[in-house]
Amino acid sequence: MFKINQNRVLLTSVFTLIYSSYVFASNTSQNLAFNIKVGKPTFVLPQFSGPYREREASIAPDEYENAEKLRSLLENDNQFEVLKVLESFYDLELSPAMLTLKAQIYFSMQKYDKAEVLYLKVLARKPQLVRVHRDLGQLYLLQDKPKRAQKHFSKALSLGSNEAIVHGQLAYLNLTLNSPFSAISEYQQAMALQPNEIQWQQGLFSALSQAKMYPTAHALLAEMLVKNPNEIDLWLNKAVLSLNQNNNKEALISLEMAILLGDKDDGNLKTAAQLHLQLQSYERAFELISKHVDQKLLNTNTLNEYLTWLDQVEMWQEASDLLKKIEPKISGLSAKEQSVLFVQTANINGKRHKLNIAEDYYKKALNADPTNGDALLKYALFSSDKKAHIKAELLYIRAESMPEFEKQALLGKAQLYLNMQNHTGALIQLQKAYSRYPELAALSEQIKVIQNIIRLKNKNQA
Repeated sequence: MFKINQNRVLLTSVFTLIYSSYVFASNTSQNLAFNIKVGKPTFVLPQFSGPYREREASIAPDEYENAEKLRSLLENDNQFEVLKVLESFYDLELSPAMLTLKAQIYFSMQKYDKAEVLYLKVLARKPQLVRVHRDLGQLYLLQDKPKRAQKHFSKALSLGSNEAIVHGQLAYLNLTLNSPFSAISEYQQAMALQPNEIQWQQGLFSALSQAKMYPTAHALLAEMLVKNPNEIDLWLNKAVLSLNQNNNKEALISLEMAILLGDKDDGNLKTAAQLHLQLQSYERAFELISKHVDQKLLNTNTLNEYLTWLDQVEMWQEASDLLKKIEPKISGLSAKEQSVLFVQTANINGKRHKLNIAEDYYKKALNADPTNGDALLKYALFSSDKKAHIKAELLYIRAESMPEFEKQALLGKAQLYLNMQNHTGALIQLQKAYSRYPELAALSEQIKVIQNIIRLKNKNQA
């Protein structure tokens, strides 16, 4: 008889650990990932700079007179008259220079389809014209045709262009279409030509970060922060960089700077609170959580996460205070949202040993949403702890009927039967769970232990 009891105690201890890991997996995983929302690297496309006067292509001798007339019109910003003159000729009658001028005017008037046709006609006659490749690249950027834009910017550089804007445009496209490594050198070229241009600095930082070249990215960011200490995105980028280097304390300092400067992004506030909890600065964590909860449009899922985190660090009084704070808002929520918060209220009161209040809220949660599987599982576990075995069994049976909660319900019911020393019932539940969820490999050993217990019990009874 002593062997049976010893096996039962060992089994119960090990199995409780397995069951708990499945029931609360979604809660504990909250501590494993941090999310910080930073603005994506942007590319500011410059406005069309006007017709190109220093053309690579020469004007035909018979166009000199018209060219002078057009130059006078352009100086007076009379593009419509220039276009009227150019449209009076067939395209074949115009030199590549004049045809390019016509395309550029279409471009400046946002007649992109006409401009594209003309640019391609020019390149068919003069494929080496750098400015045409550059303009066509910009046109394709505006039309959201990044691969075509990339092709023409690359061609412009291969033909000798050394403009910062072309290097920067190609870097941006390489970063978004290919790999960060293909963007780094182009951003460096753009920065060498325009060292104070913020978009090249931001682009290079993004490329270095994505390439995991963290020390170089950190050095560049430090230089940018010296020049722009009030730029929120720079502090957020520093926070991301610190997290990538597993320096959570430095990440939190940067996040706090961003918040101080006015960042109000929901995800960033959550991450700051989460980091404070992890670093055990509980008072500031709760201050941030309370600040976020005070906002009118707080998401119920976010609130539920906050309550879960406070539960994990045993800040039950603070969790209770938070629930009281949002109590006036609960009536305006949907039944499902109310049910989620009622479960949290029940759970927190249970941890504070206010068992009657906890049970009332579990009932409220299921009245509001009978399909709340989380409520069923937690209420069942709560009932099992109170030795209300029949109620717990019924709750597990209800949860088992829901596919997404079936696994936890089977494991919970098996644990319940173990607590009741109903080893045959526990064996049936474990075999069912193992057959339906083969990934629960650890159950095979538990099944063998229970089978041994049952054999010993039957032998002793015989």
